[in-house]
Amino acid sequence: MAVIYLRLSKRHNELGRNEIILTFRQGSTIYQRSGTEIFILNKPIYWDGEKMVLRARMMTDEVRYHREMKVKLENLCSAITKEWEQTDRKNISPTWLKDVIDRFNHPEKFEADAEQVIRKTNVTSIFIEYMKKHKVSENREKHMWSLWRVFRRFEVWRNVTFEFETFSHEDLDDFRSFLISEHEYWSRDEKTNRLKCSNRRYNKAYTQVNDECLKLGLKLEKRCPEPRSKNTLNNILVRLKTFWIWCIKHGYTERNPFNKFTIESAEYGTPYYITIDERHQLEEAELDGMVAVQRDIFVFQCCVGCRVGDLYKLTYANIVDGILTYTPRKTKDNNPVLAEVPLNATARALLEKYYDPNRDALFPFISQQRYNDNIRKAFKQAGLNRKVAVLNPLTRQHEIKPLYEVASSHMARRAFVGGLYHKVQDPNAIGSMTGHAEGSKAFARYRKVELELKKSLTDMLD
Repeated sequence: MAVIYLRLSKRHNELGRNEIILTFRQGSTIYQRSGTEIFILNKPIYWDGEKMVLRARMMTDEVRYHREMKVKLENLCSAITKEWEQTDRKNISPTWLKDVIDRFNHPEKFEADAEQVIRKTNVTSIFIEYMKKHKVSENREKHMWSLWRVFRRFEVWRNVTFEFETFSHEDLDDFRSFLISEHEYWSRDEKTNRLKCSNRRYNKAYTQVNDECLKLGLKLEKRCPEPRSKNTLNNILVRLKTFWIWCIKHGYTERNPFNKFTIESAEYGTPYYITIDERHQLEEAELDGMVAVQRDIFVFQCCVGCRVGDLYKLTYANIVDGILTYTPRKTKDNNPVLAEVPLNATARALLEKYYDPNRDALFPFISQQRYNDNIRKAFKQAGLNRKVAVLNPLTRQHEIKPLYEVASSHMARRAFVGGLYHKVQDPNAIGSMTGHAEGSKAFARYRKVELELKKSLTDMLD
């Protein structure tokens, strides 16, 4: 049976109070002693130091203090007894009693230590640290936080907090399944025609993660998850793998569940784009208002080949001696690539047409979504209805659609690359103007277009 003994230390503090020393004994094997950080005045009017009992009756500040110490001492003894009952007797450390008393007197210190341990082993917590330390482009940052939100929803859905040492390739399989099926937890309301969450368990996860984002100052999930294509799934998993490799490199874990997990390669259809003749047709079409302005911006983008995100950031300072010079945002933080594009006559004419020294941007831009909407309107009004084969990202089947239905800002970049590649098959020369890295796989798809074009030409000999 465990026994607790109390006695007063002979030494006292600056207030003349002596510390109570506690001895814990269990049979003949466990005998530990430690200070309690509880100090009392060894005077009969307050405390009987031999019997270790409170004597005072009249209520003064000193008596009130000693009563508090009496309650604290009783609670300490109870805590020690409780801790002993829950302790494995085979693994009693020499400092067990001291540690129990220290934890009783300074719980905040141990809570901080526990939080530190959790922070070092918790996957989603380390992800936040990763985002603070790892500089990425604005667009990539958006995708990475989207990964954090969906991974956290997966945790809440599974009712588990994933740690590095227990997260396995089976969990990765489950996460992929969650990504595939997440949109199924939403249904469309027949009256309002709006999507609403139809699964109570998932709704709890969705709401909880948004609440956590609010507390952390992160962007909330505002859109309902849509069916994810194979390429989208692979991109999400690749981002998670990139984060995991960073964690291994920085000593958070040595385990890599991706060693037993396969991420399939992304699949892209053959790129479709407008020809130079079709671009001229679009330029010469009689359009009005906003559609005409956004058509002109699209034509300029076709002449310089930049991504729409870079286009919106360009200013007159990016143009020197007729050459557009900029660093694509996609490569800015990791491996900066300088893009230099000599402006042709069409691009220079459009710049002059919309020149405004009081405007920071090159053109009167609108939101990217509205820009895409107006591009499609311009294509349709210009009669660009050539049929193209488009790969459906969900079904992985090719679908035949007219150009005006699939036109977007990124088609301008493809038109620039495809138009040049049709003339000169030099990926490095074109890449120096588009910001593509040397040896980029993207040009392999344009080579396929070139071979098909050559085949159609030789067929004319029949």
